[in-house]
Amino acid sequence: MKILQINKFFFLKGGAERYFFDLSELLTKKGHQVLVWSTRHPQNFPWSDQESFAQFNDLSKKEGLVKDLKKIKSIFWNKEAKKKLEKIIKKEKPEVAHLHNIFGHLSPSIIFALKKRRIPIVLTLHDYKLFCPNYQFFSQGKICFDCLKKKNYYSCLSKKCVKNSSIKSLIGYLEAKWQKDFLKVAEKIDIFLAPSLYMRRKALAWGIPAEKVIHLPHFVSSDFLKQSSLKRNPYFLYFGRLSQEKGVKLLIEVFKGREWRIKIVGQGPLEIKTKSKNIELLAYKNQKELKEIISQAYLIIIPSLWPENFPYTVLESFALAKPVLAARVGGLPELIRNKQTGLLFKPNNQDDLEEKIIWASQHPKKMEKMGQAAQKEVLARYNSEKHYQKLIEIYERIKNN
Repeated sequence: MKILQINKFFFLKGGAERYFFDLSELLTKKGHQVLVWSTRHPQNFPWSDQESFAQFNDLSKKEGLVKDLKKIKSIFWNKEAKKKLEKIIKKEKPEVAHLHNIFGHLSPSIIFALKKRRIPIVLTLHDYKLFCPNYQFFSQGKICFDCLKKKNYYSCLSKKCVKNSSIKSLIGYLEAKWQKDFLKVAEKIDIFLAPSLYMRRKALAWGIPAEKVIHLPHFVSSDFLKQSSLKRNPYFLYFGRLSQEKGVKLLIEVFKGREWRIKIVGQGPLEIKTKSKNIELLAYKNQKELKEIISQAYLIIIPSLWPENFPYTVLESFALAKPVLAARVGGLPELIRNKQTGLLFKPNNQDDLEEKIIWASQHPKKMEKMGQAAQKEVLARYNSEKHYQKLIEIYERIKNN
């Protein structure tokens, strides 16, 4: 089958990109012809046909009134991206298109280019963008479902949900209204893939028909499952984006001045400063380096304040036989069985998080058994073969219809 995979970034920016690349590789190994399409970004991985990619518009960079207005216009309808994709479609004639993160840079214009040629469309719901203008269900330091419940996005304006900016929130509000009420984007997608049941419930609450939303968890790539060091050092570990909604400040408060050691690996907008010698701040690590750090950790901690969808952090930790301590929020409780493959604590509750860390530090044998159970579970439930079989059935069904 000839399958077109589309994502707005062609480098490892987050979980969506990890899935985009892993899935493309998996489908290629299974004998399918995979076409990839994205934007031309300075950090892109090498690719022979990047000239066919759409231009990358840096939405965070001010380049003068005229250029900035053009970039804002492209958020709503990117003409250049649509033309570029139409050329790809005409030349390659893909049988199915699988979209990942496209909003903001590629825009809904590419959906219309695909529908014009009657190409079936699958879209993976990597985030909450369709239901929440700031992608996160998180505003002013709290979980927020106002836009989902009211379906009018006015709260985005009153709460300044997009980067606490009135102008950016206005753009986010107008973009959401444009996509939902005028373009009716959801009606143009044949199948939505929800990595978590939590995401599926939110999609249904927003009004997408149940038959169009299929629960399909991500998988761990075979490359990541290759054995690495299994040394166990007495340190805890957080790895991921450094931002408010990730709960990193909560983690710092719990560990500050304590006897427990923790490594914090990642980059992001949150500025973290600490004088505590037991807290080690590490910048970006490539996959090989990160894998070694995970392999040697005692316990992985995910202190998220926002409702996570389906973080790779859990899958990768489980694959390396590491139990996970996570906030009981979003899709995390679906992945972690309390005191069987990890531990769960009350979200944004410093006392409960501290209590769970104390318990974990006092029960090393139980933690080791949890890690072993977690590894067994991830191999059984989240393997590439199981994922491929279900996904290819979906592709075949919408292609034939």
